[in-house]
Amino acid sequence: MRSKILAMLFLGLIIPAVCSAQAIKPGKWTGSVTPPEQDEVAVTFDVLVFGDSLGVVIHAGEHGDFVVTSGHYADKTISFTFVPGGPTVHCVLKENAESVYAGDCLGDDGSLATMKMVPPKEM
Repeated sequence: MRSKILAMLFLGLIIPAVCSAQAIKPGKWTGSVTPPEQDEVAVTFDVLVFGDSLGVVIHAGEHGDFVVTSGHYADKTISFTFVPGGPTVHCVLKENAESVYAGDCLGDDGSLATMKMVPPKEM
């Protein structure tokens, strides 16, 4: 009986830790965008999490704020769409070894930009 209780306590501690390690953290993220044929622009992201759906606002300083649509997280990949004043842009960012999400953003007009999203550090 005692070993069953210990096993259940162990599982009760391990399973939530494993699940939370795979979750996206809400909060203020940092990062950058490199538009086609332009210099890198520092940006911040307000990230909200609703299960596997994401609410994100991109703050690009003097370039403006952009609300993303269709924000989604699965298999260590963030994907979303936004409209930065021109064509609609679709981004797919994959988590790398440094826990940074990086990848390409493809515009409906064929333009290609790169983006990085860095989650907040845990305290």
